[in-house]
Amino acid sequence: MNYSGKHVLVLGLGESGLAMARWLVYCGASVRVADTRGEAALAERLAALRADAPEAQAVLGQPLSPALLEGVDFVAVSPGLAPEGELAPLMPAIAERSLPLWGEIELFAQALVALREETLYQPKVLAITGTNGKTTVTRLTGLLCQRAGLSVQVAGNISPAALDVLREAVIRDKVFLAELAEQDALAAAQAAAEAEAQAAQQAVLDAQQEAEAEKHRRAAARIEEAASIAVPVLQSHPVAPASLSESEQETAAQLDLLDAADASGEHAQDHQPPAADVSPSAAEAASQVDASAADEPDTSERVATDEADAVAQDASAAAAAATLDVASDVVPQAQPDAPATTGEAMNLGDFMEVSRKAEEDALVEVPPPPPPEPTYRGSMPQAWVLELSSFQLHTTHSLQADAATVLNLTQDHLDWHGSMEHYAADKARIFGQHTVRVLNRDDALVMQMAAAGSALSTFGLDEPTAPNSFGLVNDNGMLWLANAFVHEDDEVPEGKRRRKQKDMLPPPVTLKRLMPADALKIRGAHNAMNALAALALCRAIDLPMAPLLHGLRDYTGEPHRVELVGVIQEVDYYDDSKGTNVGATVAALNGLGLGGRPNRIVLIAGGDGKGQDFSPLDLPVQKYARAVLLIGRDAPAIRAALADSGVELIDCASLEAAVEKAGEIATAGDIVLLSPACASLDMFRNYAHRAEVFVDAVRELALSRGEVLA
Repeated sequence: MNYSGKHVLVLGLGESGLAMARWLVYCGASVRVADTRGEAALAERLAALRADAPEAQAVLGQPLSPALLEGVDFVAVSPGLAPEGELAPLMPAIAERSLPLWGEIELFAQALVALREETLYQPKVLAITGTNGKTTVTRLTGLLCQRAGLSVQVAGNISPAALDVLREAVIRDKVFLAELAEQDALAAAQAAAEAEAQAAQQAVLDAQQEAEAEKHRRAAARIEEAASIAVPVLQSHPVAPASLSESEQETAAQLDLLDAADASGEHAQDHQPPAADVSPSAAEAASQVDASAADEPDTSERVATDEADAVAQDASAAAAAATLDVASDVVPQAQPDAPATTGEAMNLGDFMEVSRKAEEDALVEVPPPPPPEPTYRGSMPQAWVLELSSFQLHTTHSLQADAATVLNLTQDHLDWHGSMEHYAADKARIFGQHTVRVLNRDDALVMQMAAAGSALSTFGLDEPTAPNSFGLVNDNGMLWLANAFVHEDDEVPEGKRRRKQKDMLPPPVTLKRLMPADALKIRGAHNAMNALAALALCRAIDLPMAPLLHGLRDYTGEPHRVELVGVIQEVDYYDDSKGTNVGATVAALNGLGLGGRPNRIVLIAGGDGKGQDFSPLDLPVQKYARAVLLIGRDAPAIRAALADSGVELIDCASLEAAVEKAGEIATAGDIVLLSPACASLDMFRNYAHRAEVFVDAVRELALSRGEVLA
């Protein structure tokens, strides 16, 4: 999307040329626009160009010449400017300078590539071309994508131009992403504040836990200090239990308690409380001391005894105080993995070691989850559905649609392309390297576009038999839209192959009836084909079947494309003014005639034939037409092509006269069809104006028969 510093020549200031100029200026290029028409004819578009690209240079009302290429990096050409026609004076100079020649859809394709790289935007792209039925299939495909839950933008060979639609979408998306970034920044700030508050709260909890741990450490230190005083004193003054006073016995018991608390599991037997010396010699010595003390008290011995008693009492008091501190500071909790004790107290160091291990076991290392894959978060459509003409495709090189179709190929625009081969080659540009090719089985030229290594899906009026194919099934006289597919269980996994020779055959195909063709609101076999093509495109990007079938039932068709105008005395009047080429009229005749009684169509045809060969009309006219009413400049050419058909051919001075004549010829059950097989510009402003005249004439005919059309 970055064309900064590029100088571009835009040829043509029609709708597409204006869209290209706007887009290129938006992307940073400097633009020169050239058109052989003068300012008066282009006043409205020139004003629009000045509004969006005031610095763009406009060269109007002059023949296209090589001087326009001075300083140009590439040329953007409007569709319809023929290489052998209006562009002929420039083509040698363009080739000599090796200048790229790109059209609107090529710029669109380049923009999608840039958006994918810069913003991770990954839309589905479905593309449609063909001689006939493009608009119907495009609109229907867009509707089906919406029914399947996608946001959709339809663009291409319709108004507004694709690049205008894209430019507006990109501008909206930038605003949306900026608002989203602001929301993300606010959310991040709020999350940071919450994290900071949680960290502060955690710091307080950590400080409290550290204080508790410090109290435990101090208590343990006091116990050890008391034990270090009491144990040596008692060991240095062993006294037989029988001779101990009541206070001395209490002190000894407390010291025994301290020794038990200090004992560890593996040294419990080595640190038992010291037993009183009850040997005979000790008892005898004690009795002698008592006897002598009774007869002749020794003051020095009494003083020594008093000092020892004082030391023991001090140690007893210290141990008791430490024990009370521990009891008040430490409330032992049951530990699931703590060793069982039987009549022995756990050493405080062992208790803390068990707690530490339990804590470590709880803190099992868990690998962090992988970061989420970055995704596009903007507002651009999830799917683009493109209707493309051969003119647009002629200058398209890098379009990579997910799925694309060529609906049919019949003679059209041969004066522009030069031959059917060139026409078909330009149509085939719709397929990219990885595009699923959706092809019409009933068109041999289209089926030649199947390519080795490319995914293929087909549609046709016959019963589908190959995987990923769609068609019609006749079930006791009722036509059904049907799909042929392979069950996932029958598919060979990627990288595997069937070993047995009998298993080398393709997997079996399952045929599924989807819905009756009569359930479609659009009538005719050709419209059933259009429905199948749209269905195949949507299934190629894995959209679910159920909402697609609901969409098919609800689609009412496009204006002026085999559109029912009304019924007068059991005769149906159809407007197919959009049938501007032979192929479109052949499709309309086959579509309305198939399944009905022969020769029930009164055809109104004629206009500007654009150099077409009208001979393909002969066979369907023979099969389905009762009469052909001829109008317009090329009526004689159509008469010549149908001279041997055996069908009545009637010249009419105007479209109104043809409608009046058709009302005279048609009988109940017949069809009057306006499908000119020609452009309209020899008699009307455009095909829509031609349709308007036809509808008004049919209404007048109804009034003359005493009926009023809604």
